[in-house]
Amino acid sequence: MDYIYNVQTDSANVLIAKIEKRLPEHPSVPMLKGLNVLWTNIPVVTVDSVFNDFSGHLRETIRLANKMDGGRQEHPEAIFFEMSARGLLAEYYADDGHYMKALSEAGKAYDLVKSGFKLSEEVPDFLMTTGVYNYFREKYPEKYPVYKPLLWFFKSGDIELGIQQIEQATQKAVLTSVEAYVYLAYIYLRYEYQPQKAQKYMWYLVKRYPNNLYMKSKLLESLNSGDDFKKAPYSMIKELIKSPRPYYTMAGKAFDGLYHEKVKNDQEKAISAYRNGIASGTEITGHGTYYRSMSYLGLGRIYASQGLKDKAIYNLEKAIEVSESEAIDKEAQQILDSIR
Repeated sequence: MDYIYNVQTDSANVLIAKIEKRLPEHPSVPMLKGLNVLWTNIPVVTVDSVFNDFSGHLRETIRLANKMDGGRQEHPEAIFFEMSARGLLAEYYADDGHYMKALSEAGKAYDLVKSGFKLSEEVPDFLMTTGVYNYFREKYPEKYPVYKPLLWFFKSGDIELGIQQIEQATQKAVLTSVEAYVYLAYIYLRYEYQPQKAQKYMWYLVKRYPNNLYMKSKLLESLNSGDDFKKAPYSMIKELIKSPRPYYTMAGKAFDGLYHEKVKNDQEKAISAYRNGIASGTEITGHGTYYRSMSYLGLGRIYASQGLKDKAIYNLEKAIEVSESEAIDKEAQQILDSIR
């Protein structure tokens, strides 16, 4: 798992092959293969060639989990691996806008999730999955109302309990402890809009997994408030910019703009970086919305401070148009209201 999270793909594959020799019919093997594909490509997983590989390993996980207990869904390991595989499929189908496929996988996972409620004391890894269910059962349809009428048959969740369970999983779980850190950070960044709370999780993760650019991008995002960005390691921004993957290049340039705007007070360099960030992401579909909206917001902020009202309005309206973040929407609207 450490090799997977540190994006040491080849080293992970060597160990997975050794595990497969010891446990040739165990669902953990295709699950590890799937996670290796996921973290090698995160967050752009829904590209056909990647998703076919990723989903193929998850389908094999489900097959072997069923084989493990004859489809009875009683063996804790079988429940855990099938539930995790179906949960990941549902998550990435939803990410790609395939709502009915996402709901189908979530529905198949639901009975397994209910079994996990009863097993979380016995098997701590169920704390993470139970916590994720409790939290997102309530929060996800709030953010994406298209799902609201489709979830009536899923048991209600509990937001506060869900967060507590995921926090417990960071300390007690074996296979899901790192995922618990990632989910907590993501919750505080994109759902609760409390970036300061995400910082401690992301500092821990980037120190433990220094090769992981996704984790570095989330750490920098968690510092994007008030004066916190002054603590941002500029070396991480440069790493992102140099990445051959457009998603991370765009993120790095967006953060470079923020760095020159907020830390260096160099508006011209900030404008150039923000524009470059937007341009870098033009070929990316379905991902990078946060960094595009962040760049438009930064340009709007700067132009408003320079008295360039038309340019400010254009960029602030673009920030709101492409944003999926209430925090960005709110700041952009406040500036618009102040200059109109």
